[in-house]
Amino acid sequence: MSLRSEIGEQPAAVARLLAEGAADARRLGGLLSLSQHLTVAARGSSDNAATYGKYLFEGLASIVTASAAPSLVTRYGTPPRYRGGAVIGISQSGAAPDVSAVIAAARRDGALTIAITNRASSALARAAEHVFELRCGPERAIAATKTYTSSCVALAMLAGAAASRPLQFADLPQAMREAVDSEPEAARIARKIGSARALVVLGRGYGYAAALETALKIKELARVWAEPYSSADFAHGPRALLERGTPVLILGARGATERETRSLAAALRRRGARVYAITDDEALAAKVDDAVLLRRAVGELLSPIVLVVAAQHVAAHVARRHGRDPEKPAGLSKVTRTL
Repeated sequence: MSLRSEIGEQPAAVARLLAEGAADARRLGGLLSLSQHLTVAARGSSDNAATYGKYLFEGLASIVTASAAPSLVTRYGTPPRYRGGAVIGISQSGAAPDVSAVIAAARRDGALTIAITNRASSALARAAEHVFELRCGPERAIAATKTYTSSCVALAMLAGAAASRPLQFADLPQAMREAVDSEPEAARIARKIGSARALVVLGRGYGYAAALETALKIKELARVWAEPYSSADFAHGPRALLERGTPVLILGARGATERETRSLAAALRRRGARVYAITDDEALAAKVDDAVLLRRAVGELLSPIVLVVAAQHVAAHVARRHGRDPEKPAGLSKVTRTL
């Protein structure tokens, strides 16, 4: 059962990355601090990690960060000017041709290029000037778990180093262990979501990427239409789609967005939605129908890494509620190659 075991490996994988990757993070963060702008190229779960990275690099290091449009390189032949900036490519396998193509184009243009990958000998690693290896060990499950959280940690290490404001990672592995151990609570949430064919997943700020990744995992494993939104964007029209009984899963943490998240949860319940949360905020947990409450705090910037571990359990158990085998998601392969 590789999925469950790899979910369980995440605390150790992150602890190893923090220990063995610290020197690389300081060196590469110093180079990134000289960049005028940053572009991140990624697909799938790696792209969700890139969204988290955008908040980190802009919020910590004040580096304007954009998502790459690979088809401008691979299909249209009109790459933007990368010179003066940095480009990070993220791919657990390092086998994404379009991500490698963006890195190669940026390197030709004189940009700083960094590959974040679990395979230091991959095509992506060869295309980039520098490599930040995830050091996760082989990931055999189709759905990414430990490579996703390790990619997020790698981005947090780089952003903190670029800002000369290293984040406090000491409690992160143990907080992730608490999330791994929350499987019974996650299974309870999945039972309450039940056989719903659609649900909404919400996050805000640093937690938005966790909502994106949670929705992707539910789609991949359960084949349920899980729609992710920033809770701010959700208020701009999509909330009109809510019907009585619609399940909503909120990923919320204590910090700058806590009050609005609590208010949103209460408002959604008044509209008849079934609202669940994965959170470290006791006040939010008290306002929803049920919650996975994680009590070991790591701070708002790192909390999305912890919350998404519990969300992986929810996704796997929703899949089982629908009669799916989360170890064998239909129609998917471990490596997807797009151009």
